[in-house]
Amino acid sequence: MATSNVSTICFTCKDETTTYPCPGCSKHFCADDLMKHREELKSLFHEIEHQRNEFVQILNDQQKTIPNNHPSIIQINHPFIIQINLWEQKSIAKIKQTAEEQRKIVQQSIHGNLPQIQTQLNNFTEQMQKINKRKDFNEIVLQKLQTQLKQLQQQINPPTNIEIKQDSSTTLIHKLSIQILYHRHHQLKSNIKWKPNAQTIAGGNGRGDKLNQLAYPHGIYVDHQQQYIYIADYYNHRILKWKLGENNGEIIARGNGNGNRIDQLNQPTDVIVDENNKSLIICDYGNRRVVRWSLENPNDKEILMENISCWGLMMNENGDLFVSDLGNDAVKRWRKGEIGKGKEGRIVAGGNGRGDKLNQLIQPTYIFIDREETIYVSDYVNHRVMKWLKDGNEGIVVAGGQGQGKCLNQLNYPYGLLVNEIGDVYVADYGNHRIMCWPLRSKEGRVVVGGNGEGEGSNQLNYPLGLSFDVENNLYVADWMSGRIQRFCVVNKE
Repeated sequence: MATSNVSTICFTCKDETTTYPCPGCSKHFCADDLMKHREELKSLFHEIEHQRNEFVQILNDQQKTIPNNHPSIIQINHPFIIQINLWEQKSIAKIKQTAEEQRKIVQQSIHGNLPQIQTQLNNFTEQMQKINKRKDFNEIVLQKLQTQLKQLQQQINPPTNIEIKQDSSTTLIHKLSIQILYHRHHQLKSNIKWKPNAQTIAGGNGRGDKLNQLAYPHGIYVDHQQQYIYIADYYNHRILKWKLGENNGEIIARGNGNGNRIDQLNQPTDVIVDENNKSLIICDYGNRRVVRWSLENPNDKEILMENISCWGLMMNENGDLFVSDLGNDAVKRWRKGEIGKGKEGRIVAGGNGRGDKLNQLIQPTYIFIDREETIYVSDYVNHRVMKWLKDGNEGIVVAGGQGQGKCLNQLNYPYGLLVNEIGDVYVADYGNHRIMCWPLRSKEGRVVVGGNGEGEGSNQLNYPLGLSFDVENNLYVADWMSGRIQRFCVVNKE
C-alpha cells in the first residue's frame, strides 16, 4: 500500500503537491501519476509474461526433438549430425558403433542441460504467478524477472565449442570423432568485475577429511558441461568431485591413504579433466609423477610421467599436455600421442638454471596456455608472472617483477593464473591474500577480489592458490588456509 508523504515534487508532473512513494521504485508521485505509474508497471509485467510464454514454446520445440523411447537420438537436421550421417552411409557396418558413440557426445553438449533449464523455468513461472497474485509490480522486481528470463534464454543458444575432425591416417575409411574443444579458461572475457563478497561453494567447515571438509586445497577445475568442480585436496591426498550447490563432495581419486601405489595419491597439487578421454590428469606432487585416472572405469589408472616435480597442469585444444617442473625450474610440453610413461617432454619455458634472468625461472607453479601456445607461468620465488611466446628463448615479465611486496606493482608468491582474450593476467597473489588483474602491458595491477587482510570473511582470502571460472565468468578461488572454495559472482551490468 502506498502511504501519504509530506508535500514534495511529483516525479512525473513536477508539481509540488502531496505525493506517495512507489514501493521498490524509490520515487514519489501525485495520486494521478501514481495510478498511471502502477499501470505502466503492470503492462511491463504482462510483456515479460508474453516473452516467457514464447520461451516456453521454443523450449518445448527443442525437447520434442528427443523422443522419449530413443534418448540417444538428437535433432536430425543439426549440421554436425548431417555430417556424421553422410560419413556413416559411406562406411561399413563395423564402424556404426563409433557413430553412435559420437552422437551421444553431441547430444550431451546440445541437449544435456534441457532438464535443468525446464526446472529453472518452472521455478521462474511459479515466481511470476506469486507476483501476479500479489500484484507486486515494481521496477526492481520486474528488472530481476527480465534478467532471469534473459539468462534462461541464453542457455539454449547453440554451443560454439564443438568441432568435427577426421583422421585420414586409415586407408579404408576416415575415422570420425567428435571433439569438445578444450581450453581451461578460453571463455574469460575482458573488463569483468566481481562482487567483493564471495559464496563458499565447497568446504568451509574447518580443515578435515570429511566429505564436507577440505585440507589445504590447491588446484581446481570447473566442468562447464556438468556443473562440477574438481578439487586437488592436498593434505587429504585425494581429488574431490563437488557438484555446485551441494553440501558434500565425492571422492573420485584415491581413498586408500597416501602412498605411491597406483591406487594412491600423495599431496596432489592440480587436476584437469581430459574431456575426450573421459579421465582426470593429476599432478601427484608427493610421488613426483603425473597420473591419469579414468572417470568411467575406477580400475583404469596409469602413470604418465615419472621423476618430475610437477605442480601445475594444462592441456591445449590439440591435446598437448603442459606441466610445470619445480625441480628443473622449467615448463615442459608433451605432444598428443607422445604422452606416456618413459617419454620425455620438451622444455618450452625456463630450463636454463635457477635465477631471475628473462630465460630463467625459480620454482614455477601454475601455468596457462592460450590458443597461440603462449605460455604464462607463475614464477613463484621470483614474485612475477612470465609470458613465453611459442618457441621463444626467453620470457617477458607481465606481472610483478619488482621484488616481493604488497604494492600494486609487486607480487608475493604468485600461484593460480587466468588470462583473458586480450592478454590481461589474473593471478592469485598468495602472500597478499588477494586476486589481481594486470592489464596487458601495464606496469602495475589492480585488486579484483580480496585484499582486505588475511581472514575468513566473505570479502577476505586466506592464502589463495588455485583459480578457475565457469561459463558465466564467475571466479572460483581455492582459499588454501581456510579450507574452502570461494565463488565471486560477476557484477550484473543489466
